[in-house]
Amino acid sequence: MGLADDIKSIFKDEATLILAVIVPLLYPLVYSFIYTNEVITDMPVCAVDLSNSAESRQFIRQYDATPEVNVEYKVSNMEEAKMLMEQQKVHAIIYFPKDYAEKLNTMQQSPIQLYCDMGFILYYKAAYLSAYNVMLEQKHPLMAGQADVIKVHEVRMYNTIEGYGNFLLQAILPLIIQQTLLLAMCSEIGTRRQKGLAELTIKQHCRKGIAYYILYTLLGGYLLVVVPWFFNFSQMISVGSLLTLMVPMLISMTTFAMLISLFFRRRETPFIYLAFTSVILLFLTGASWPEQAMPVFWQWIAWLFPSTPGVRAFIQLNAMGADISFVSHYIWVLLLQAVVYYALFIWGKYLIAKKLKTAL
Repeated sequence: MGLADDIKSIFKDEATLILAVIVPLLYPLVYSFIYTNEVITDMPVCAVDLSNSAESRQFIRQYDATPEVNVEYKVSNMEEAKMLMEQQKVHAIIYFPKDYAEKLNTMQQSPIQLYCDMGFILYYKAAYLSAYNVMLEQKHPLMAGQADVIKVHEVRMYNTIEGYGNFLLQAILPLIIQQTLLLAMCSEIGTRRQKGLAELTIKQHCRKGIAYYILYTLLGGYLLVVVPWFFNFSQMISVGSLLTLMVPMLISMTTFAMLISLFFRRRETPFIYLAFTSVILLFLTGASWPEQAMPVFWQWIAWLFPSTPGVRAFIQLNAMGADISFVSHYIWVLLLQAVVYYALFIWGKYLIAKKLKTAL
C-alpha cells in the first residue's frame, strides 16, 4: 500500500469517513447557524417602580429604548414581578426603590436593583449592559457637576458586536480539527486491530499520519477560513500567518493522534474515552474561562494538548489581528509537542513490536 491507498482507506471505512470528513464539514455549520443571531434584542423585562417619579420614568423610557431590552410589564410590587419571572414571561426585573428620586435630589446614592435570569448568560448581558449604558447617559441636573469629572469613552475592540458566536467559534474551530482527527485515526487503527490485521510498522503508521495531515490541510482551510467568512465572523489573520500557524499545529495534532492511537484495540472505544474530553479541552484553552483563574495543576495539564497553544494563537491572530511574531512562542510549543509525541510514539511502537514479536 502507498500513500494514495492510505488516503482512499479514510473514505472507504464508514466510521472514519464520518469522523474525518462529514463531521468537520457539517459540525461548524451547525454551531454557526445556532449562533447566527449573536446578540439578544427586545428581551422582555419587567419594571417595578415604587418611586413613580419623573426620574424613574425617564430611566425606564431610556431603558426601554435600548435595542437589547423591551420593558413589557410595569408592576407595583416585587411579588408580581417574581411571578412573571417564574412564568418565563420576562428574563429580568429592574427595581426602583420608593426613595429613588428623593435620594437623587439630595445628592445621595440611589441604587437601582437589577434581577436577571441566569439560566442563559446572554440574558444577563443584555439586561445589565443596557441598564449600565442608560446610567452613564442619564445625568441628573444636581449631579452634573460631579458626573462631568469622569468622562467615559467606549471603544469596542476585537468582537465589536459583542456576539457570542463570534467569541465562541474562534476557539471551537481549531478544537474540531484536533478532536475529529484524533477520533478518526484512533477508530481506524482500532478497527484494524479488532479485525486481527497485522500491526502497522512505524513506516506504515507514519504514512497513515501523513494521509490525515494532507486531508486536514484542506479541511483546516475550510474550517479556519471559509466558515468564519461565510458567517461574517471576525477575520483579521493574513494568509501567511494562517499557513505559519497551520503547519506546526497540524503536525502536532497528527503526531498526537498517532501516539494516542496506540492505546486502542477496538473500533468503538475511542468514542468512550475521547468524545467527552472536548468540553474539558475547550475550558483548558482559556477561551471560555481565564487561564489565570484555573488551578496551577490544570494550567500545566493544558499544555499537554495541541489545542491549547493552537486555539490561543488562532484567537490572537484572527480575532485580535496580532502579528505572527506575537504568537511565535505558541508555534514553538506546538513544534516541541510534535517532537515529544513522536518520540513517545516510536517508544510505544517498540514496546508493542517487542510484545507481539513483530517487525518495527
